Amino acid sequence: MFNKTRTQLVLLNSVVFVLVLLVSGIVLYVHLGYRLYHQADEALLDIARTMQTGSIDQMLRDDHPEPDADRRVSYFFWDEQGQLIAQYPKQSFSLNDALRFKNMSAEGSLLNMSAGGRDYKVLGFRNPMREAVGASPLPHVFDVVAIRSLEAERRMLRTLRTDLALGGAAGLIFSVLAGFYLAGRSLVPIRRSWTKQQQFVADASHELRTPTSVIRTRAELLFRHPQHTIEQESQNIAVIAKESKRMGKLIDDLLTLARTDSNQLQIQAAAIPLHPILEEIAEQFQLLAETKSIRIHSQFQPSIIWGDESRLRQLFVILLDNALKFTPPHGTIEFTCHNLPHSVKIVVKDSGCGIAEADLPHIFERFYRGDKVRSRDEGGTGLGLSIAEWIVHAHKGTIRVASRVSVGTEFQMMFPRKP
Repeated sequence: MFNKTRTQLVLLNSVVFVLVLLVSGIVLYVHLGYRLYHQADEALLDIARTMQTGSIDQMLRDDHPEPDADRRVSYFFWDEQGQLIAQYPKQSFSLNDALRFKNMSAEGSLLNMSAGGRDYKVLGFRNPMREAVGASPLPHVFDVVAIRSLEAERRMLRTLRTDLALGGAAGLIFSVLAGFYLAGRSLVPIRRSWTKQQQFVADASHELRTPTSVIRTRAELLFRHPQHTIEQESQNIAVIAKESKRMGKLIDDLLTLARTDSNQLQIQAAAIPLHPILEEIAEQFQLLAETKSIRIHSQFQPSIIWGDESRLRQLFVILLDNALKFTPPHGTIEFTCHNLPHSVKIVVKDSGCGIAEADLPHIFERFYRGDKVRSRDEGGTGLGLSIAEWIVHAHKGTIRVASRVSVGTEFQMMFPRKP
């Protein structure tokens, strides 16, 4: 599935890249061609504007161009009867080619023409100084045809086409390789999320299978003895009730996490005094702790934070419930709240069995249990700490855990005073 998606992304990116490159190349080619040919046109028009008798006389007397003369430009000089007087540089073209240039040219108009397999820009114009030329001993020049070779421009454009083609091919290869790399990188979080979702579904199915199997087995035992009284089958009924309660809690936790994943579950934040809530929860767990001979030491400073009261209650219940489950008789649990300059620090610390160092990085993962058998026997679903972490992060807080095996575990939470 992901390989197909990756290939589709690469193809899409490559098509977009080729289109962008193609459009850019066409625009560059057309623009450069326009500029080059426009410069050729301007060069001939400048010649027509600046042509004077002195320059014509020099051309007719000598075949050596001026140092700053454009060697790509040739001139044909015609008399009033249409006879070729001379060309400059001399012997540049045959008489037939010269006549073709003369016949194709129009006064003041720029035309394109081919001769001898080459392309030229042609401009015909009247000698601007023809009235003054009469005093010159040289033949009278009436018309001038100037041509400029376009081979340099053609060669430059051919080179540009080759460069664009080679650059486009190299760019396409690079875009495909880069596309595979970037598509792979972009799919990493999606693949990770999909894997987690698949694992979540598999774990949820496994967790639900256990209580449903127990309930079904106990129910079948009840059907084997329909004549028995409730008292006689109280053990089976108690197991069914226990597993039903556990399955209900598991379903509630699954629903909570599903809503958090889809952003359907939002906290209802308000300014709440924290210490009355902590005292109430501590008092409730004190009664449960006494049945296991566990002492809860609580100390709360008056604090006000911005948060969702129901979710904060759920958070503290999850942590105290875990502490109570894994603290042996005659152990202790510390439940404290202290004010810091810009935050409130809440600590839940127990003297229980602790968490192995290898398990610490995974305790907030869904359905993760360090000791799976013991956790299930304690009635845990493996989702409590995942929900606790979400609640803390939803309040823009942080949660840290420190633990040593056979010593105990400490959860530290920091909540900002203001949103």
